[in-house]
Amino acid sequence: MIQGISLFIALLVVGSTSLLLTVQVTGQTIGEENDTSLKGNTIENKTIILNAAEVGEDETAEQGEDETAEQGEDEKYRWVDSTGMENPHLNIISNTEYTIKIDNPTDEEHELIIDSESDGKISAIAEGPEIKPGKNNEFKFTASQVGELGYHCKYHPDQMNGTITVS
Repeated sequence: MIQGISLFIALLVVGSTSLLLTVQVTGQTIGEENDTSLKGNTIENKTIILNAAEVGEDETAEQGEDETAEQGEDEKYRWVDSTGMENPHLNIISNTEYTIKIDNPTDEEHELIIDSESDGKISAIAEGPEIKPGKNNEFKFTASQVGELGYHCKYHPDQMNGTITVS
């Protein structure tokens, strides 16, 4: 009897996980490398999934670095979409509100900044909430003009960055 209940609970957990994965993947179209085109269902539901991810050691770390160095300084972080693309190129439509959902399973804090360049100056036009390790959050964003925008992490701008095309 107990084995039957355990199997039922295991199936229930597996079923929930499968449903969760389906919800995250639905609507994202796989296109060219590092291209997350928001076509089909994603435009209809207007949700962008960008998760923080630790993807290995930072290639800029010095060889033979002292083992007593602060933990985490060799780590390399990226924004990853639901298809697994790192620092994906995003395509959105102007004057359309999008919900940007971010999960942070890493040991570091992250914050998404969306910026614009004008006359050689880069300025933030939107900032997501700070996301503590192991937490998630979301925020709304609307681009009012057609053109190119950038996005990056406030704490890891050289590692976690990409481009948004607004049409």
